Amino acid sequence: MKELEILESILASNFHYSFYNDAIINVRSEIKENPYYRENLHNIIKLILHRKLLKGVPLSLIQKTANLPLDENTDEEAYRWLDLFLINISRNDDIIPY
Repeated sequence: MKELEILESILASNFHYSFYNDAIINVRSEIKENPYYRENLHNIIKLILHRKLLKGVPLSLIQKTANLPLDENTDEEAYRWLDLFLINISRNDDIIPY
C-alpha cells in the first residue's frame, strides 16, 4: 500500500531524531515542496481517519518508525497521535502539542 509507505517515510525521516515541533515544521515543508507527498496526502488522511491500518500497525508506526513512546501502547492511542499529526500538518499556525 503506497500510502502506508509514504506515511512510514514521513514519520521515519522527521520524527526519529527530531523534537515533535521541529518534525511537524519539517513535514509541513516537505508536503509543500514534494508533489508526490502532496498528491498522496488525501489518501493518507483517509487511511488514518477511516482506521484502515491492520491491527498493530498504528502502534508500530509510532513506536518503531517514528521512535516515539506512547503512554498506553495501544492502536487507539496511536490513532489519536496520528489524528493530531494530521491536524498539525494541515495547519499553518501554532502546533498543538501531544
